[in-house]
Amino acid sequence: MPSSRLAFVAFGLDHTTAGIQVRERLAFADAEIPAALHRLTDPADPLVDQAAILSTCNRVELYGVSRSRPDERHLASFLARSHGLDASQVASMVYVHRADQVAHHLFATAAGMNSLVPGEAQIVGQIRKALEHALGAGTAGAELRRLFDSAVAAGRRVRAGTAIGRGAASVPYASVELARRRLGTLNQSTVLLVGTGDMARLAAKQLAKRGAKQLVVLGRTLSSAERLAGAHGGRAITPDGLDEALAQSRVVITATTAQRPILNRDQLRRAIASRGTGSVPLLVIDLSVPRDVDPAATGLPGLEVHTVDDLRPAVEHALMQRRDELPKAAAILESEVARFTAWVSRREAAWVECRAS
Repeated sequence: MPSSRLAFVAFGLDHTTAGIQVRERLAFADAEIPAALHRLTDPADPLVDQAAILSTCNRVELYGVSRSRPDERHLASFLARSHGLDASQVASMVYVHRADQVAHHLFATAAGMNSLVPGEAQIVGQIRKALEHALGAGTAGAELRRLFDSAVAAGRRVRAGTAIGRGAASVPYASVELARRRLGTLNQSTVLLVGTGDMARLAAKQLAKRGAKQLVVLGRTLSSAERLAGAHGGRAITPDGLDEALAQSRVVITATTAQRPILNRDQLRRAIASRGTGSVPLLVIDLSVPRDVDPAATGLPGLEVHTVDDLRPAVEHALMQRRDELPKAAAILESEVARFTAWVSRREAAWVECRAS
């Protein structure tokens, strides 16, 4: 029977519960999200009444609001079967939050407290995009919209009131820092950047700060690659120039939304061979989920591949400073969650009164 109280649920997995091999299989491409939202809220057999999907390189999460308690077994089955898996394959990796804990979790996520690199700011835009998808699909009612809007506001308040987001510690920063540590310096290195989105733009900015010798950019379109390369004194290439760029680069950083590998094993093997015997390894840092680099290439001699899951040690110093801010951030989040739950309670009371009249 439907309840007089709204049931909130957050269900999914993240970098703390599942490795990239699982996360990339369960990730939703932007184009897949509207249909998935419609399946979640299908009037014929709804899992929830309102739904949003937050899918990033760190996490895949389903958010729902309903007048009946959503069944986590059904949610697990939905998540797994949406990507051709069985629920048993992901059962041990998923978590579920209910009631007030949903706001706690999403607000902390918006503040960057649940990220691979704590305090990173890109998550706010990703949460906003998740809400935009839900609004576009017609699956976000007033309660879900308020939840996500409040999360964005909470994230901003934490960053304004603490130092958790200060200093250079983000996934793109970590990738460049990893490259610098592996090479000692970047001022003798040509770096190939594959992608022109937000992550790629932040990586390009960090590469310029670190004095990379040359930046080469490959984008979905030549115009987008030219804009990014031109902003940092680099040059753009088209896909037919990729093999040559791989052979000439010391570092490759990939950050795209492609659903299949962009760099395959044979392509990388040819690039390594063309560099000559005794050359230093080609360092590839793959920031994408799903991965841009074919996993079959990982064992190639002369190739060193790192994924987003390998980045955290590169920013440990910055993370130590940010951890000191966590108690202050938690206090701010408590007040924001209390504000949201009070709004929900008022709305529930009005709903009950309306039904009784």
